This record gives sequence, C-alpha cells and structure tokens, in this order.
Amino acid sequence: MRYGYSFVSEKAYVGFSHDLKQGRWGDVPIKKLDTEDRKPKGLLEAPRPVAWKLRATWSIADVLAALAIPDAEAIAKLDTEWDSSERALNHGIAAAEDDQDAAKQAAASRLRATLLLGQGTEQTKLGWDAEVDFGRQQALLTADGPLAADVKLLGLGPAMKRIQDATEALARGVGRGPGETRAPARSRRIRDATTACSTTFNVIHEELAWHIEHTPEGDDRTLLLELQKPFLALLERNPPPAGAPKEGPADDAEPAPEG
Repeated sequence: MRYGYSFVSEKAYVGFSHDLKQGRWGDVPIKKLDTEDRKPKGLLEAPRPVAWKLRATWSIADVLAALAIPDAEAIAKLDTEWDSSERALNHGIAAAEDDQDAAKQAAASRLRATLLLGQGTEQTKLGWDAEVDFGRQQALLTADGPLAADVKLLGLGPAMKRIQDATEALARGVGRGPGETRAPARSRRIRDATTACSTTFNVIHEELAWHIEHTPEGDDRTLLLELQKPFLALLERNPPPAGAPKEGPADDAEPAPEG
C-alpha cells in the first residue's frame, strides 16, 4: 500500500539524507557497496538494512542530480534561512495584528491574506523551486505593488528585504538565475526523480512493516522499529494537504518479500 510519500517534497527527501546518517541508520554500513556504477559485487548477500539504505541513498542522489545540487548541506542552509525569513515576516504581521492602531491592524490583515499560507508558515513546506516562486511573488507584491504601502506602514521593509535576499540565494543554489523561471525539461527531471524517490520510500516502508509484523520480539524486531521511526517522522512532517484523497494501493510499488 502507499503510505503518503507522494506528498513529500524534493527538499524533504534531500533532508532525509541527514536521517540516514543518524541513529540506527547511521550504524548501517554501505560504503563498500555504494559504488559509482551502482552495481556492487556482493549486493545479493548484503543484509536487508544495507539494501534499504542504499536504495534510499541512491534515490536521494538522483533528486539532487535533477536539481543540479552537488551539496545537500549547502542547499539545506539556504533553505533554513529562507524558512527563517518567512517565519520572521509572520511574527511581524502577527505583532501588527494586535496593534492599537486600526489602520495597522487592517494592513496586517491584508498582508497575511496575500503573503502567507495557512497559519502563516505553510509556505516553508514547499519545494525549493516553489519557494523561489513564492518569494519572488512576495517581492513583486510588496516592492512597488499593491501592498507596498502596507509594508511601509508596518515597518516590514527589512523583513521583506531579508526574504528577497534569501529567495535569490536559494534560487542560485538550485541553479536559477535572477528572474529565471523553471525550465520545462528541468522541472520534468525533478518531478520524475521525486516520483521515483516516492516509490522507493514506499517500497522500503512496506518491507519494514512486513518484517516488523513477522519478526518475533527481540533485538531484530527492536532494530526494525528503530529503522522505521525516521520514515514515520518524515510522513508526519509532510502530511497530505487538506482535502487530498487518501492514497490507495500502489501500482508502482514492488511487492513485499514472501517467506
């Protein structure tokens, strides 16, 4: 069955590479099998956790390649700053909503309705390309656009400048120049790589669940439960949007092993 990985963004998958280096996953050795051609000798004899970690690692690498990002940690830092700048704007608007000045309250209401998503920070859950698009749209609306006066009234110019700087830094990080939109070929590569990553994670989750169900209490079952935790946390951090249909049986997922 599908577990909801199609709702996970490309940046969330890349971020999961950190989870693969921590805890029980960090103890799973793949260095000798992580070959450039992805055809290592001895793969058939490798323990299942090793095979699972290899599959997840290679799928994430494919997403990075589609994004043309060589360094996951570098792009993660750029994304962290973008998310922080958006949270700072949300805090600034929230403060103005409680101002005694009715004009400032009205301005804050307009800015929240137009510049923010959800409770104010849902935009930080978007994929990197979508965050660049979102940040650039915010800049257009507040620089010389219809919301410029509201930004000036509330003294949010520095907050918007921070967002603009963070957006363009993130754009450069994902290979987009100033004002450059997503090239169709590139967006297709990203979509295909992310879809393949979703399929891989569904398969790994399916196999983990199957083995947990059929493994008796003891060290092996404890290990499986520990390996499953980061996958459950990933899904919890990336829930389906409101109103999204529940995912049914996966047509593209491989069957769980028998026996």
